[in-house]
Amino acid sequence: MSGRYSYFFVVNKDTGAVTLNTPLDYETLLIFSVTISVWDHTNPEVQREIQIVVLDINDNHPVFQDTPYSTSINETLPVGSQVYTVRAEDPDTGFGGVVNYTILEVIPNTPENQKLFSIQSNGTIFLGGPLSYNNKSMFYQLKLQSCDQDKNNPLCSQTVFLTITVIDLPDLDPQFLQEPYTASIGEDAPMGTSVLTLKTMDGDKGINDLVKFSISNSTRPWFDINEQTGVITVSHSLDRELLLDEDEEVHLEVTATEIHLNIYGQEAKASTWVTIRVTDVNDHSPKFYNCILPDCDFSDDKVVTTFSGYVAEHASTRVPVSNLSIVAYDPDKGLNGTFLLSLAGPDRMAFVVSPEKVVNTGEVQVLVWQSNLVDFEKKQTMEVEVIASDSVSYMGSTATVTIHVEDINDHAPEFNKTQYTLYVYEHCPNGTVVTKDIQATDPDTDFRGHITYHLLSGNSADIFQVDPNTGEVTVKDGNQLDRELQSVYHLTLQATDGGNLTGSTILQIILLDINDNAPVVSGSYNVFVKEVEDNVTVNIQAYDNDEPNTNNSEIRFELLPGPYSNNFTLDPVTGLLKNQGPLDREAIDPLLLGKIVLTVLVYDLGEPSLNTTVNVTINVEDINDNKPVFGRATYEFHVKERLMGAYLGFVEAWDADQTDVNNRVTFSLTGDGASNFQIRSTFLGSGKNRGNMSLVSDVSLDYERPPSNFTLTVLAQNAAESNEIGSATVLVITEDVNDEAPSILASSLKDIRVFEHQGYEDELVAQVEAQDPDTNASLEIRLQEIGCFKSGTNVGLVCQDWFQLVPNGSVYINDSLAIDYEICDLVSLLLQAWDLHTAEGFPANSPNGEGSAQATISDSFSQATDKDDGVNAVLSFSIDGIEFINNDNSRVPLDGLFRIKDSHEGNIYTGIIEVVTSLDSSRQGTYQLRIRAQDNPSKDPPLSANTSLNIFTVDQRYRLRLQFSSEAAEVGKNVDSIRMYDLGSLRAKGLSYMDAYFVFSNGTALTLSDLNIGTLGPAALRILGSNCSLSLQIETLCPTFLPPHLHQLLVTQLLSLLFPSYKRKLRAVKAAKEAKKARAGLNLQGPVIPGTNLFNSEK
Repeated sequence: MSGRYSYFFVVNKDTGAVTLNTPLDYETLLIFSVTISVWDHTNPEVQREIQIVVLDINDNHPVFQDTPYSTSINETLPVGSQVYTVRAEDPDTGFGGVVNYTILEVIPNTPENQKLFSIQSNGTIFLGGPLSYNNKSMFYQLKLQSCDQDKNNPLCSQTVFLTITVIDLPDLDPQFLQEPYTASIGEDAPMGTSVLTLKTMDGDKGINDLVKFSISNSTRPWFDINEQTGVITVSHSLDRELLLDEDEEVHLEVTATEIHLNIYGQEAKASTWVTIRVTDVNDHSPKFYNCILPDCDFSDDKVVTTFSGYVAEHASTRVPVSNLSIVAYDPDKGLNGTFLLSLAGPDRMAFVVSPEKVVNTGEVQVLVWQSNLVDFEKKQTMEVEVIASDSVSYMGSTATVTIHVEDINDHAPEFNKTQYTLYVYEHCPNGTVVTKDIQATDPDTDFRGHITYHLLSGNSADIFQVDPNTGEVTVKDGNQLDRELQSVYHLTLQATDGGNLTGSTILQIILLDINDNAPVVSGSYNVFVKEVEDNVTVNIQAYDNDEPNTNNSEIRFELLPGPYSNNFTLDPVTGLLKNQGPLDREAIDPLLLGKIVLTVLVYDLGEPSLNTTVNVTINVEDINDNKPVFGRATYEFHVKERLMGAYLGFVEAWDADQTDVNNRVTFSLTGDGASNFQIRSTFLGSGKNRGNMSLVSDVSLDYERPPSNFTLTVLAQNAAESNEIGSATVLVITEDVNDEAPSILASSLKDIRVFEHQGYEDELVAQVEAQDPDTNASLEIRLQEIGCFKSGTNVGLVCQDWFQLVPNGSVYINDSLAIDYEICDLVSLLLQAWDLHTAEGFPANSPNGEGSAQATISDSFSQATDKDDGVNAVLSFSIDGIEFINNDNSRVPLDGLFRIKDSHEGNIYTGIIEVVTSLDSSRQGTYQLRIRAQDNPSKDPPLSANTSLNIFTVDQRYRLRLQFSSEAAEVGKNVDSIRMYDLGSLRAKGLSYMDAYFVFSNGTALTLSDLNIGTLGPAALRILGSNCSLSLQIETLCPTFLPPHLHQLLVTQLLSLLFPSYKRKLRAVKAAKEAKKARAGLNLQGPVIPGTNLFNSEK
């Protein structure tokens, strides 16, 4: 082969076979030519050009073109729009070159995102759902793959990624940060003072447009806002007193507008409300007004600076100047509104002002201080200046009071004391008597001495009242008596006589505290601690507004009973809460998620005690402090052998930790043989975990080949980092399947030695044993074949009736009289073990020929015993003489025909008689042997015993042939009827026949001429041969052939069968007969006939 492309091939120069030398590639070279040269080394070379066409196969993977891929799309791109187009190429032809596309994964990998994009067969990617830059992902990655369409061997490309960036568009309004907005500022703040700064964030995170701030609404035009920075400043003077009806607050609505319009051509804007509280500044001085509380107008135009009143001469001290309606007022708050009153002026020494201190509002009285200075005769008009001074700023106001002195009754009512100190409980019932012992006196008589009482008006005028006749002072409105708001009241009790002269005294009423305020807890309590590691230390803060340093304000703490209160202690005085010992998350109800809520009772020591409660929430965080615990210490699984990858069962472990990360468990197996098993972990939730255990998929167990049972250790370990490992023992028990074939124990196949003509029926001569490693085996021994041998030569089936085998393996002598050493000296029993419970598909029997029992047939024997012990009891046998007794009783001495061998079992010694040479078949009579047993003492002379043994001979002249017109099977079934006929007169067509001897117990036999059924007596019909392969023994009237102490030697010849087709049927006949002879208790249940290994139906 030659040519440009000939290197692709190799040609055999002798055969012309062309083979491929180098791989071909359709995509590289589709068609080419080579030149073939042929020659025979004699004639000229012949050449021919051959065109080679390369057929395509699918051997190329698709390849994406123009990678990498990336694109950007607007977040408002409509659903269904085209996003991108990719292209992959495959140089193969046909379906192997046609590619399609698949989106394997969308990153971020969420269920929603997997449906967000789709790809067409041409590689075009479309949007399948809405996008959002702010609420969804800002970018996506699509994992793409292309595969060709070859039906037999489709090939796919390597995966590529398409990166998609989402472009944000201005479609959202700005958002205010840190709402709500509140601030406080003093009313004296100068203009331009910064109050607070508002901040916004563009809802479109990818654009972040600038905003302009503006105040779109306001309850007071006192503030302005910087449109760029959002800083609110003071733009007008502030006055808190103008906001008293507005909770001292100014509310502003601020709007933030983005500079650029949104995608809809509209302004993107948002609004929020700002609350500014204007705090008080001491910027007002107290003023005087001519009015009576509470009907006063405190407008600036109502301020009065001059007053006039009247007072009688020599009026008593602290008698107020009458006809004065002076009210002092300072609009500032708290201390800023507290001011002091004092007197000045030319007559200030004669009077005093009351009260001396006023908070915000108070009625002002001018009282006579030195009555001797009030004398009409000296001065009819007196003048004082009432000065109100702010206690903080010392700003003040002055009012001039002109006092007209009246010339009237000189004696005014007088009290015993100028001031009385009285006590009454706060919040006492209306009508409670404050005092009834204070009375004024007036020496004047008549109506001028009649005194009436009243309380001068003031802040307390609506709280107390006085009986105008008795002067008894009682509580008018006990609800206003609140010690915590005002603990002492000063009242002026005025007594007026008939001439309108008055006397007054000061009542200092001190409020006694009652326990009317429950403790108040400061703040809230929410604590986070890690279990075991952290401790709880919480100090509960509380106060009581009742009178300090009394039981009413003395606070105690008590931890109320709860599910977990015993785990904590609470100091009753300090309120310090601590845990008693480490906290255990697992001791907490899982439904509480580690949250312990303790209720603390805070109470005072007043009577009655008042209290409040506060909840302390302790969040106990879980740590991985519990190791997994198995439900049982030992698991036991059973599995049938030979099941590959069988499922065994499951183990369960529980982890007390209360979070999934700490209570999720993985399982593993250790121990000898653990590699045969696998365990898969399943998390069930709530700390429960299951491990499903099975054999490895390609592994099965064998009960009979250890190890069949395994002791493994299953380990359970947290998925989280932990050194705590739980363990349990797993016992894997392999259950037996009856899958093994039985076998015969070789040790039970010992050689059997049997003596001929012993006359012992059903004697056990061997016990064959079988074994089967399966646990439920039901074994029996069956006879496969029997072999009869004489001097190593197979003599047919002459011995087949000598022994019987029962299913339990017991071998019995079946017909001891038939056992004849001269016919057969070795019987071979070919045995087979069967298991009746073998599972389907497995061998039920032992291999053919595995078990063979050898029965050696020995000549006659004699037994002897010696009552001596030791060596004195060891016996030996010898034959002292042999005589043949002819039928005429003549005796012929013989020598060398028989020999005797010694053997013993225990103290029983046996002499086995064997024929040394062939006997003379012409002799007719009895062999008589004289046998001696002798001991062999070490010292004393030997002792001996003698006996005689008669061995009868039967000549073949006595063998009779019985002919039947029926087949052999039929003859066997009718043996009993045959015995009833006159056998000597039978004349039958020779369809079947039997060879038989008729022998008496004394050794004599009958000829055909002597045979008559009626004359048989104790004779026995012995059928030795027939046209079947098995000899059939037929019993007659006398079942016992010879007495046990006699031995008969029967020499016969077994005839071969003429009709082997009846072999099976005659076996069944034999089996039925053997069943009748079987011993009680030896029969086994089952489908076989007792005493045989044959089924009771033909095969």
